[in-house]
Amino acid sequence: MVGVPRSKGCSRCRERRIRCDQTRPHCSQCRKYGAPCPGYKRSLKFQDEGPRLQERYLITSPRTDGREERGCARSDSAPARAIRQMRRFAEVSLDERVCPSLAYRSFLSQQPRIFKEFVCASFPTMYYHNEFRFGTGFTFPDNVIKQFGSRPYYDATVLSISTAYLAGLTKDSTLQYTSRQKYAEALGGVKKALTSEDTSSDVLLMAVILLAFYEMNVRTTEDAWLFHASAVKQLMIKRGMEAHLAGPGRVCHFAFRPFLIGASIQNGEPCFLGEDSWQELAATLRDEDSQKQSQWAFYIDVYETIFMELVKCPGYVREAQDIISVTSPKAISLARRIRATCDRLQKLSQEMRTLLSAHNQRKQGITLSFVGPEPNLFPETSPSLLLRAGVDAVRILKQILHHLTIPTAAEDRTLTTHDGALTPVSSPGSTEDAEKPLLSLRLTCDLGDGPAGENEQRVFTWLDRVAGAMGLLGAEFTPRSKSGIQTDLAMRTIRTLTPMEDELLEPRRSSD
Repeated sequence: MVGVPRSKGCSRCRERRIRCDQTRPHCSQCRKYGAPCPGYKRSLKFQDEGPRLQERYLITSPRTDGREERGCARSDSAPARAIRQMRRFAEVSLDERVCPSLAYRSFLSQQPRIFKEFVCASFPTMYYHNEFRFGTGFTFPDNVIKQFGSRPYYDATVLSISTAYLAGLTKDSTLQYTSRQKYAEALGGVKKALTSEDTSSDVLLMAVILLAFYEMNVRTTEDAWLFHASAVKQLMIKRGMEAHLAGPGRVCHFAFRPFLIGASIQNGEPCFLGEDSWQELAATLRDEDSQKQSQWAFYIDVYETIFMELVKCPGYVREAQDIISVTSPKAISLARRIRATCDRLQKLSQEMRTLLSAHNQRKQGITLSFVGPEPNLFPETSPSLLLRAGVDAVRILKQILHHLTIPTAAEDRTLTTHDGALTPVSSPGSTEDAEKPLLSLRLTCDLGDGPAGENEQRVFTWLDRVAGAMGLLGAEFTPRSKSGIQTDLAMRTIRTLTPMEDELLEPRRSSD
């Protein structure tokens, strides 16, 4: 430890271990000794306080095997508490002993870099193939890092993700606990921000997006990410389409729109991105980005057009679940729109195959014509994942058409053929069968189940594949079941993050 000499004499007298008379400006002992007096400046010196403290508190060295000495019971006396305190102090780093906040400040300064590493590890294709669309210096991780330090709840959100990422790499339970603590802190801060003037800010939108990413990976509860996704939806609607044409709003739109589609699938509701105003946004972004100078720009025209068709699928499923008769005007109208979407997706998928094969040929120096292969033969890129989503969407839509155009057994008994068309006849059929929807299945996707079944190497990148497939990764119809009642405390906390539509229009005042 650092100490101050007790003697007030000059340093030469202290070295000679004689009594100094402290005469000013020079002591008489040094004059008699025949050497210049060095003066009375008291310098610091390092001294070991361990022996003194051990003698004072009767501290003995701990056993190497970690057990107490035989016959010595654990005591809560002052000396025993001092022993435990010193041992804990010895385990603390030098930075924390000199300045307790130094290590924490160092930890904070590293978080932006760790967060960027998380994004690069989790989204290796999405941001690589679409980076040119964000604008110079406006990638999603760059925007997140730029706002770091602006809001306490925002910093807590970034910390929760970065520490969760480190905990996954190191299997450190302490980091896992820290991540949960920061997540809880972020939840409280975001809840307050939703009732403040921050509701239209880029910072709040990015914070809620990060909370959704956290839940998609960590899964504190099964459906918690859906409540965050719903909050993102409400914030984007409140901000309006124009707020997402440029800057951070544009980045957030690109970064989260696949997960908005996935959330709509899981909730069994239409996706708002399929509405006319948001379709105009996609068309505007398509026209702008297809003209940019990038090796991936030649995909954009087909890429965005496929997206504009895929985003309609959740709405088609929801409409089909409400139809009870193949002869109803709603069923006929829906079947016509689904056929048109299927035709467009099939043509667009063939164009995407051609573009992918041409790109692969240029990389490999192949000039021969190439017949379009199946999508799973292409290496995983954002365009190839979107192609797979287009193929899966056509398969799903054809299943819906089957239910909309093939009469059920009960309905078949009430139909007759007249002039080559199916027409209903008055026949007393079962009321229960008549009210049964034609499509009694629900659409699910991998985003709802999480990275279950993934090997450890691919767990980090499963969200990237979900994003590339526009939320349709693993989409399939399953029997409809009643969702269980969530009673988990964390779920009830997260529900508070999802404001009602009418409540989000104006900032609310907290009733607490």
